[in-house]
Amino acid sequence: MVDKKDIEKLIVQNKKSTLKNHWNDAFFYNTTKYSGEIKPNELLIWRSSHFLRGAYPIFRLTFDQNGKLNGIKTEKNPYYKLQKKISIVLLIVFDLILIFTTEFKPAFFGIIGISLLGFFFYLLFFNVTKYETKILTEELKEAIEKIEKENKPEFENIPKMELKKENIKEWTFTKILTRLLLYPFCFFILWICIDGFLDDGMTLHRIIGIIIALTYIVVDILMVIGKNKKLQLRRI
Repeated sequence: MVDKKDIEKLIVQNKKSTLKNHWNDAFFYNTTKYSGEIKPNELLIWRSSHFLRGAYPIFRLTFDQNGKLNGIKTEKNPYYKLQKKISIVLLIVFDLILIFTTEFKPAFFGIIGISLLGFFFYLLFFNVTKYETKILTEELKEAIEKIEKENKPEFENIPKMELKKENIKEWTFTKILTRLLLYPFCFFILWICIDGFLDDGMTLHRIIGIIIALTYIVVDILMVIGKNKKLQLRRI
């Protein structure tokens, strides 16, 4: 296995895994390969990507007493954890505002609408996060393997590892069920917003509704018809 001191060479920016540092990496789109924190028996390595920004994972690399790599785990960074908590709090605050400032019927439908929008964003963000985390994971494995082969020529006699590309399964039961629920909901939102434009004119909440509904539909269709791939290491 590869040595700890060799993997440390991947870390271009040596800094602690703190909320402040991850906050900066999220807002300034840090694609440095890699930022990381060096500890006695482990390394914390990370970088953001185009879509993930603050939701990128931290790779925790652990080593044995001889400094040999013996495991890689992923975990959420502090900024992403804080972001999730803030989102939940905001959702609750919006619901409470509706309850105490409006009548029962509009408050009831408002809470349902906010909850559905929150659920929609969660599903969309979850799928993007899952997809890009896989890419970042395989990217790190490939970098480690490259170091291993450079430092130990005898590894050239071992069958090489190749990144095998496979189509992402876009029509699993879960994804079909999700689309059956969200597509009608998005078209319903579009119909309400466009009908409102025709009757009462342009308002901010109608514009936001159209943008949200169209964003999901367009992004999902592009993912289905596009050549999105997942990476998998295999011997050749």
